[in-house]
Amino acid sequence: MMTQGKSPANERKVAQLHLALAEILAEALRRGFHGTAGVELSVQDGTIQHIRRRVERIER
Repeated sequence: MMTQGKSPANERKVAQLHLALAEILAEALRRGFHGTAGVELSVQDGTIQHIRRRVERIER
């Protein structure tokens, strides 16, 4: 029996999530970055539907 957390669709999305988080961290942790960064998941019935990344910079 396959659980939703281990479904092929979720495994692909989790891989995308890891990549998105790594890219956001690389951008946000650079010297001179001021702002906020985040990742938002849209989940329906235990399956990840969308991954939304958000980076907001403050101009100084």
